[in-house]
This record gives sequence, structure tokens and C-alpha cells, in this order.
Amino acid sequence: MVASSPGAGHVFPTIPTAWALRAAGHDVIVAMSGHIGKAAEAGLPVVDVSPGVDYDKLQYEFAANHPRLLLKPRSLQEDDADDFQFDAIAELFAEVSAPTVDNTVELARRWRPDVILYTPCHGTGPLVAAVLGIPAVMHGFNVILGSEMTAAIARQMAPHFERYGIDPSAVRPDVILDVAPPTLRRTYNDYDTVWPIRYLPYNGGGVLPAWLSEPRTRPRVTATLGSTVPGASGISPLGTLIQAAGTIDADFVLALGGADLTSLGTLPPNVTPVDWIPFNELLAVSDAIIHHGGGGTTLTTFAAGIPQYVLPHGADNYVNAKLVRTHGIGDGLMPDQLTSERLNHLISYQPIHDKAASIANEIRSQEPFAARIPQLVDLAG
Repeated sequence: MVASSPGAGHVFPTIPTAWALRAAGHDVIVAMSGHIGKAAEAGLPVVDVSPGVDYDKLQYEFAANHPRLLLKPRSLQEDDADDFQFDAIAELFAEVSAPTVDNTVELARRWRPDVILYTPCHGTGPLVAAVLGIPAVMHGFNVILGSEMTAAIARQMAPHFERYGIDPSAVRPDVILDVAPPTLRRTYNDYDTVWPIRYLPYNGGGVLPAWLSEPRTRPRVTATLGSTVPGASGISPLGTLIQAAGTIDADFVLALGGADLTSLGTLPPNVTPVDWIPFNELLAVSDAIIHHGGGGTTLTTFAAGIPQYVLPHGADNYVNAKLVRTHGIGDGLMPDQLTSERLNHLISYQPIHDKAASIANEIRSQEPFAARIPQLVDLAG
């Protein structure tokens, strides 16, 4: 059973894993709420375990009541870039997870999975595994989350664990599937069993526009703010980029998921907005990217082997921006720093392109999850 927190960026990394399991002859079911269509569109059976809950509204209201969680650009300071705010994020996702508890436990008791594979910000997955006495496997979706998040959410959800007779302080994943490239891998606690696997980008399917496969006559730069930021705080952070883009001998693609572009004014001729293109396919024919620093976007960029500028907004964005800066793959910037000079640097400075290509080669050298399936079967007993 795959138990996922709501959000495309949470469930997407689990989809290649789920299909690897199905291709090996195993049964898979997805238990989640919010954006369930993203898993269903991938051909997986999905059960909505908290129907009627408006998760976008829940998360936006929670963030509004916790100002430090608001998604807004903030400068990257070396002394706070590692401050992930585990407790604050855990409080949010404990509230998000709570409506799914009883229905997921009931589904698991009926379906009788051998393993629960859960996303890092989901409190229900490890709870259900503990109730059934089966292994809990955390599926990473960025470069920083380990058992700390499971423990922090369990503390916040203590009443739910306790009414099922589970001690929240004893809950931790049996295994972490780590999708971070080797150079960027974090250090886990001693009690974490980590299985490194290759990050396989998945962003949904779609019909590719003809221009995507046409030969490029000049560099192409993609810009995105992910699936959450445009709805939470708008797309105005890209205003300076749009002004500068018109002066650059390059093509720019705005991948903003159909967001209202009115605030950006008249777009220069070399700027093309797109509603939806599978992101990994777009980055495969891009030379650089500017983005918000979400875990999935950052990892997909690493896999594409192109340099990046990160405009951090919240959550893990600052950690990812610092990694990009520290490892020479690009930089973390404020939106008003996207000047013509910086854009030309991103496009033409060869050392950051070389470093980005090196990270991508590391990812390609890693074993995919399919190689770990025998170990998972042994874990399940």
C-alpha cells in the first residue's frame, strides 16, 4: 500500500516505484486524498481516504495562521538555510494527515498489505503500519527528510496513535528509500536503514508540442514556480525575470500550469507560456531553469543535468537553494536579482554546466528501485 500526503510533488516520486512493483508481479493500491487524480491518471488504483476534505483550503488557512510558513520569497542566508522548521511543518502535516487515519486503517485491514510505503510528510502511513505490525518504508521526495519528520509528525498526532494503542515515540521507518544523488546525500541518524535508489522523474503524461522536438537555434531557459506557489502567493516573483528576458538572446518557457499571467504584463516575443508539459521532457531540451526550489523540481533538474537559479519560498526550498549554491550548480536568489547579467551567467558560464552534468551522471549510475525489490520482499517476510 502506498500512503501519500496530498500534493502532486508528494505522490509523483512514488509512481515509478509503484509501477516497478506491479511490473514485478506485486499488487499495489494507493491510499491518499487531495490530488488523487494524479495517481489515478498514472494507471494506479486509488482510494480517497478522506473524501470531501478541501486540502488546498486547509493548508492555506494553516499557513496564514503560521506566518513563518507562508510561501513568499526570502533571501538565502547561510546561517538559516538549513533551518527546515521540522516542528512547524510537522504540525501542518499532522493536521493534514488526521482526516485520513480511520479510513486508511480500515482499508488496510480489508486489503491486508505486506508493506506500507509512505511519503515523508504523511503521518498516517507509519501509524497504519504499526497497527498492522508490518514494515513501514519511507519514500523520499527530496534531499533532506529522514526519520526526523516521521517522529515529529507522530508527536503531533499522539492522540491518534494512542487510541490505536501505538506509542508515537517508538514509530520510525524500517527503511528509507533515498532518492538524493550521492554527492548531495545527507547524513542520516544511526537508526535509519537507507536504501539509495535512482531518482526517476515522473510528472504525468501529455501530448508534446511539435516545437519541443525541433532543433534549437539558441539557448532555452525554463521558469516555473511549481504546483503550490502560484495558488498560494501568485506569480509576481517572475516579474523581474520577464523584464530581463526580453534583452537576452535566448528563448524562455514559462511552465506555470495555466496560472493567470496578467500580473506579468505583455510578454516579450521570446517568452512562451505553456499550460502543461511533462516537466522532465521539457528540461531534457532546456539549457537552464529558474524555479522555486521544491524537492521534485530540484531533483528533476539534477537528473536533467542543467544549471539552476532557485527563488526559495518556503519549506525545503532554502535547503535546496543552499545545496545548489554550495555545489556550484547555480545559485539561490531573490526575484529582483534576476538581472540580464545573471541570466547570461546562468546560460553561458561553463563551470556550472559541467557540475550539473556531473550530478546527472551520478544519478544515471545509480541502481533503480527495481533492483531493491528482492530486499523489500525479504523485509516483508
